[in-house]
Amino acid sequence: MTRTRTLARLGPLLALLALAAAALADIPVRPVQVGFRDGALTVSFSARELANEPVRAALSSGLQKQFVLTAQVYPAGASTPVASRTLSCRVVYDLWEEVYVVRRGRRPEPVPTVEAALARCLDVRQVVVADATRLAPLRGREAFLAVRAEFNPIAVDACARSLRRPGGDDPLGPVVINIVRREICRADRAIEFRSAPFRVP
Repeated sequence: MTRTRTLARLGPLLALLALAAAALADIPVRPVQVGFRDGALTVSFSARELANEPVRAALSSGLQKQFVLTAQVYPAGASTPVASRTLSCRVVYDLWEEVYVVRRGRRPEPVPTVEAALARCLDVRQVVVADATRLAPLRGREAFLAVRAEFNPIAVDACARSLRRPGGDDPLGPVVINIVRREICRADRAIEFRSAPFRVP
């Protein structure tokens, strides 16, 4: 393949990657605590901003609702994540017992108020997002964490599978993931934010 043809094929990809990088730069910065334990990156943050009045009202309907939080680690200035972690949390209001039943994983947990349910689902505490192997290429470099918090996203399983496989052989992978998240996996409500830059030791 000639150099001209190669550049012609890469042109649209480079344009998409530039747009993705610009979109990441436009995400608002929110407080995120980062730490490193045995070489792994741990993060703590709150996505309570997601819970506006319609979301709170929906949680009291007696129908099961779901929150999905996706945290991705990016090298500073890049548009391709090196690691991703997806957390899901289901909530249903038990009309008979008058409690909110929160399910993170397999075990249900009854809590008395909507505020307690939101705390269980949207306050993240020292969750590992990237292990030492994933972080190895970033040692000594700056990185940031990007978070997308969603309420009742569509096709959650398909989105989670895609987001757990950052990079890969397909150079369009990260761009396709961003398109999928915004178009196919549209949620009743969603917010995005990012951390301030931090240095990986």
